[in-house]
Amino acid sequence: MKIQRHLNFLWFAVNSIFTYKTRTIAITFSLMMALMILGSVAFVSGGLEKEAILSATFAPDITVQYLQAGRQIPISMNNTSVINKISGIEKTIPRVWGYISQNNRIYTIMGIDPAEMPIPKEINFAISSGRFLQVQDSEVAIVGRHLAAAFALDVDDTLILYNESDHPYNFTVVGVFTMEVNLYAADLILVTVNDSRKFFGITENYATDLCVYASDQTETRYIAQQILNDIPGARVLTRQALKDALLSAYGARSGFVSVIWYIMLLAVILVAWNQASAVSAEARKEVGILKSLGFSTMDILEIRLLEAIILGVLSASLGILLAIIYDLYLGAPVISDFMLGWAAVYPSFPLPIHVSVTSVVILYGVAIFPLLVGSLVPSWKSAITEPDTAMRGG
Repeated sequence: MKIQRHLNFLWFAVNSIFTYKTRTIAITFSLMMALMILGSVAFVSGGLEKEAILSATFAPDITVQYLQAGRQIPISMNNTSVINKISGIEKTIPRVWGYISQNNRIYTIMGIDPAEMPIPKEINFAISSGRFLQVQDSEVAIVGRHLAAAFALDVDDTLILYNESDHPYNFTVVGVFTMEVNLYAADLILVTVNDSRKFFGITENYATDLCVYASDQTETRYIAQQILNDIPGARVLTRQALKDALLSAYGARSGFVSVIWYIMLLAVILVAWNQASAVSAEARKEVGILKSLGFSTMDILEIRLLEAIILGVLSASLGILLAIIYDLYLGAPVISDFMLGWAAVYPSFPLPIHVSVTSVVILYGVAIFPLLVGSLVPSWKSAITEPDTAMRGG
């Protein structure tokens, strides 16, 4: 019997939604647009944070660099022997890398030691065609699939790159790779460390930075502190520090956009309040009829709350669907430029999107909440009206 009663309440709520079409359209549209913006930011932010964590995984345990006037400068290879004397060091590998501008986009040329540089399994690095770099290689490169597509490159093709002196260097593409981190890999050109030194004009006595790997991960902070003590003026970055910096950067950007969303949420509450109040005269007559049929004040409030929940679920579902379409198929214009920041000058790559259960639940929650807040007081005022007064329109 109780189930049938609640089903009747649900039927009355649905009927009321279709009866007051103007209110329904106004509330659904405004809330849907607010949820589309919030959902789009949440999904992009989630994707970028996920890739930031994977990017940090690609980094060494500790990165040692030198700064001068706030800018990174080459670090002497003599520091390698100093670092290797510290207890707990497994190995120290030099890395030579830098940026180049090509076709109004920024690309990264990274010189590595193919025999020594480890590649973590978490990033799912794989050679899709060709092969990986070898120690004896000279003037060869491997590139990511998005960069290969941008330059129309395939294995055995020649990639012509220009250094800061506008001098051309020819690299033979020997492999095309894929990995989970598109944000990191879209602009990446991997070459041997010797080729990278030639390209950037860095002698064998220097490197861009030193990649330090610890034999015990729990000792990373201690080792980092020892490096700071033994190499004055060095900048020492642990993998965790890099991860925190990346997460903080993307989190701050998503927070800024969320402020705009909070303003829109307040507007939705006002719209819900206004629309609920605008139909109060007709609603009071409806209340009078329902009360004359035996409905209590709590029954009527339940019907109104069911209306708010149905409208909230409908608006949130449409908003989430639009957010996914906006992010996944349209590339999240405007939002992506703001969220990516400097990465917006990278070559084109699929925007990382992560739709988590938590974010979806939160979106549904924040969709229903403003409607409950915006309709509660007007609903209560109409529900406590006496039946005869309500039916007379008083």
